Amino acid sequence: MAVDPRKVLPTKINLIRLRREVKMIQRIRKVMEEKREVLLHYIKSAAEEYNRYQGEVFRSLDGMFRDYYVGVAAEGVERAWDYASVAPESLEVEVGTRVLFAVKTPTFRLVEGSASKPALPGSVHPRLPLAYREAYGLLPKLLKMLEYEEALALLIDELRETQRLINAMDYVIIPSYERAIKFIKSVLDERMREDFIRLKMLKKKLEERGASIQTGRPEQEAQAPPAG
Repeated sequence: MAVDPRKVLPTKINLIRLRREVKMIQRIRKVMEEKREVLLHYIKSAAEEYNRYQGEVFRSLDGMFRDYYVGVAAEGVERAWDYASVAPESLEVEVGTRVLFAVKTPTFRLVEGSASKPALPGSVHPRLPLAYREAYGLLPKLLKMLEYEEALALLIDELRETQRLINAMDYVIIPSYERAIKFIKSVLDERMREDFIRLKMLKKKLEERGASIQTGRPEQEAQAPPAG
């Protein structure tokens, strides 16, 4: 999109066209600046939500693992693994999309009933089923945290692309237009000065010729023979 001044004909039409185009590019740059500010706002908001969910998840994980380790210590590792092996090893997550200022980000929702809880006997240590319930309740928060993590990555990529375009306009595109406009204007100014000088010289020659004609006319009249 940059302009090479050497490949632009120095005409008044091109000068008008380039001036219009550079104004349009400056308006686009202003829009890109506004987009950058909005993206920064969304990134800040997403980062705050991500940190909030991360804190909740980490606190829940800490309590869950405490209960789990107490239950495993009471039941034994092999028996705890036997309880866990009964439950399915996979779960279903519904993936969708949402748009944050023209940026599509994924959404994740746990399909209800897809994460089955293991069947535990009534004699099991109470901290073990408590840990399983805490883990099951933690899944939606984990998915929400993943949503914000993916949104942050995509928004930051979009911000980098926006900043790259702004830098291209500031350091490549707009300066090239300004150089082309300056080149064309200098050529047109030089042509105008040359035309002015030629017109001035032509006017001077016409004035000299008119003066010589006026001074030569009486001589011709004096040399003419008298009438009758």
